[in-house]
Amino acid sequence: MRIDTDFAISRPPAEAYALLLDLERVAPCFPGAELGGERDDGARDVRVTVRLGPMKLAYDGDVRIAERDDAALSAVMAGNAREVRGAGSASARIAMRVERDGDGSRVIAEADVDLSGRAAQMGKGIIEDVARRLVGEMAGCLEATLAAPAPAGSGPAAPAPPPPPAAPLQGGALIAGVARDRLRDPLLRGIAIGAGAVIVLRMLKGCRRCRRRDA
Repeated sequence: MRIDTDFAISRPPAEAYALLLDLERVAPCFPGAELGGERDDGARDVRVTVRLGPMKLAYDGDVRIAERDDAALSAVMAGNAREVRGAGSASARIAMRVERDGDGSRVIAEADVDLSGRAAQMGKGIIEDVARRLVGEMAGCLEATLAAPAPAGSGPAAPAPPPPPAAPLQGGALIAGVARDRLRDPLLRGIAIGAGAVIVLRMLKGCRRCRRRDA
């Protein structure tokens, strides 16, 4: 599955690009992600926790900067993970490039995502919408990270401290938001209303049958 998106950061391209390469600062901006130690090949351990209503999914894997072109301000981030309890897996390869956008920057991201197991059963359309919402949340976090003041006594180039670890990804709230957005479409809203009417009629029919049996 391919997901293409972009987001703006109100900082110069060089600063935005440097942030994207800093896994210590980027990982906490992804809801539910916890960055671990560094492996021999330079990759970092990562755990992602996802809550979908009563269901909790935890993935263990690794993330790394697989390719980078500093002159072109482009890089590729790759990650692989497996469910801690379950047979599902997830892998992603995200090609990112930074372009100037007025006084700030725009990050263009092209992601190839492969899911298996329970998460894949949500369907491509829902997963794409949830992914775009996640990108929006991450962009806001990155913006706040870049805007944070430098520690006292440090020079202007000193990095801002990383944000606190993110809470588990609350998939239920994201999916509910996606559903609200989709129901703004008149066609989809009509389909939903029609389906709801059919369900109500079936329930009423079942109740009438129950009353006849009890009579």
